[in-house]
This record gives sequence, C-alpha cells and structure tokens, in this order.
Amino acid sequence: MTEAANSICKELAERFPASAASDGGLAMRLSVAKSFPCWVSAAPDVKESFLEAAEELQRLGIVGLSWKRFRGGDELSAIKLLNPRGLYTLLGLVYPPDELAAACDAARDAASALEDSESFLASRTFLLWASENMKPGDTQSSRDGAISPVGLPSAVSDLGRLLAVLPAHTRNGLLSGTTARALSIRLFADSKRLERILELLAPLCARAKKAGLVMPDLSVLQRNYPQTLVSGRLEFVLATGERIANEAGTVVGFTLSGASSMSAIAALARKAAESGPRLLTVENLETFYALSESQLDRGFDAVMYSGGHPNRVVQLLAAAFARSGFSIVHAGDLDPDGILIVQELSDAASVPVVPLRMDAATFDEYCEHGRQLDDQSIRRLDLVRSDTLAISGIADLVQRMRTTGKGVEQEIISY
Repeated sequence: MTEAANSICKELAERFPASAASDGGLAMRLSVAKSFPCWVSAAPDVKESFLEAAEELQRLGIVGLSWKRFRGGDELSAIKLLNPRGLYTLLGLVYPPDELAAACDAARDAASALEDSESFLASRTFLLWASENMKPGDTQSSRDGAISPVGLPSAVSDLGRLLAVLPAHTRNGLLSGTTARALSIRLFADSKRLERILELLAPLCARAKKAGLVMPDLSVLQRNYPQTLVSGRLEFVLATGERIANEAGTVVGFTLSGASSMSAIAALARKAAESGPRLLTVENLETFYALSESQLDRGFDAVMYSGGHPNRVVQLLAAAFARSGFSIVHAGDLDPDGILIVQELSDAASVPVVPLRMDAATFDEYCEHGRQLDDQSIRRLDLVRSDTLAISGIADLVQRMRTTGKGVEQEIISY
C-alpha cells in the first residue's frame, strides 16, 4: 500500500468507530479539504499520488469519490467509506463492531468470574452495565483518537482480572504493600499495561458514573501522591481513636492515608473562654512558612498549605477542621484562580471560607507590581459563582481584575 493510500485508510479507520455508520447509520463521508489538508496543499506530483491512491481504493470497492466540477478540470471533494469491513481487513485490523461484540462478551465473563460477595458488588454491576452499554467509539484510545494498541476485549478481560484482586491490595483507599506498576507486572507481565487499560476505558467509566453507577474505586491506581503541610499546636484524632499531639506546633506533613483517617482536630493552645479555633489556609509555600512563624500572634490556631487548587488531602483536612469547629480563613493570589481556590475550599469544607487580604484595597496597593493576565485567565472569572461573589470584597476584586487585566501574586503581599 502506498503512503497516500495508507494515509487515507488510517484516517477513515480512526474516524469510523465514533461515526453513525459504525452503529448502522449513513455511510461515513469525509471532506477532503478538512480531513486531508496536507495532501490538498501539497506539490502537484504529491497531490497526484493522493488522487491515484483514492481512485485505487475506489476500484477495490472500499470508498466512493465525490468530485467538484469547475471550468478547467475536476477536484476531489469528498471520500465516502463504502466497505468498512474491507477497510479494516486491508489494514490488518479487527473490525470495530466485531471487537465491540467480543468486548461485551468479555465483560459478561469477567462479571461472572468475580466472587459473589459484597466486596465485588460494584465491580460486577459495572461490568454487567458495560456489557450492555459499550459503544463502537470505545474501541478507540481516549487520548488522541488514534487506533488503540490495547484492544477493547483484552482490556475488559484484564480489567476483570484487576478487579478480582484489587480489594486484597487496598487499604484505607490506597494501595497497600505494592505500587500500580508492580501490580501491573504481577498481573500482566507489563509495567504499563494497567495504565493503558485505564486510559482506554476512561470514557466508558465516565459514562457509567454519569449514569449513576456506584463504581469500583480505581482512584487507588492513580500514580500521584497528594500531600500538604500543617502547623500549629494541635491534637489529631484518628478514626481508630488514636490521638497524635503536636505540642511544639511545628510544621508536619500529611499524606492521603493520614488525611483519610482523620476524625477530629483540636487546638491545644486555645482557652475555653475564647472564641472558636481558627484555621488559616495559604496558597503559596513561601507565604505559608512566613505566616506559620507568627500564626498565634495573628489569632490563628493552625495554618495549612493549600498548594494552589486544593488536592484531595487538603480537601479532607479542610473538612476535618470544619467538623471540629474551626472557622476557615484563606490567603491567596489576587487573581482568578486565587478566587476559585476560595470557592473550592468552601465546597470541600462545607462552610464559608473568609478571604484574608483578598480585596480591592489590597489589589490597589500592589497593582503596579502585578502581572498581566492572559485572555484565558480572565475568562476563568466566569467560573466564580454568585455565592462566592457575595463574599465581602470578592466582587470588587473581580471588577479590578477585569478593568486592569492584572493579577497580584501572594508572595509580594505583606501580612
């Protein structure tokens, strides 16, 4: 097959699974100008090879060609896929509807192979749902639309193998005693197989969640390790009843495991007659350390590093502080994301978060030292909800950003 013919066939094959044609609809038709611009604008001899390849595929019965007629000649305007199965045979690939049927069978087999116990209820439910709801488009890679090297039936089958052993390797919402890649080698003799499977099945999992299914927890396989820092004289009470006291008030680190097991947090230095305890969350690391040194002088019992948009550890600890009676104050950048972080912390803690020095007066004080915001950043202001705009100082701050097109980084603000 020539380079030009291969280019045409691959483009058709990559687009076919997500098209209506793959589900019995009208034949797929591609505009030459939109789908093959590099060939259309190529040199005359290269363009001629493209036309010859299209005509050869037409003679083979794979495609039909549409021509635009004008004075002085004809121009190829569209390529219609007439024989999808023949196309995949020509490329040496499995025909997507056949692959889909095999994947549905694999999902049913995987569901029946799981133990009939409460631990595997979500996994069985998801696999049975998948057997009825997979689509031809699921045979493609979710990353860039390229033909998947994994193969949907084997991916579904391997997912069943994974779900069968995952509870034994999970503790407190985390992998225990192994890593995702080590588990992948153990199951598939391939350290990256597990990642490719989850990538291919991501659209299917997203649809299942949208349909309201209680999903098996695959988040334990994500290769990221959220953490944060907290300072203050605090006592941390775990779900087991164990207590960890930080009498010195030094900076301590928390991972997802510790945050997940947090039941309550108490301020050791607070007197009973005083008002409730207060937590200050800080967006940037340099400012976090600076404010940690003088937190009690400023009326705060604890300072927590949010590290920009709050990760899962920050969210869990913010909720634990709020449950324990702490009011929450946040200090961050005076830019669109800084405001959105206030919004996200409020959502995580389920209590209103009060901003510190995030107002028009502070913006005006530091505006000349601010940075210019790009259009994409300015558009993020549209994500600020009305309840966040109602917080004292926020609406005026948003207006300053829109008027000046600037933002102020937290590191230059004195507290």
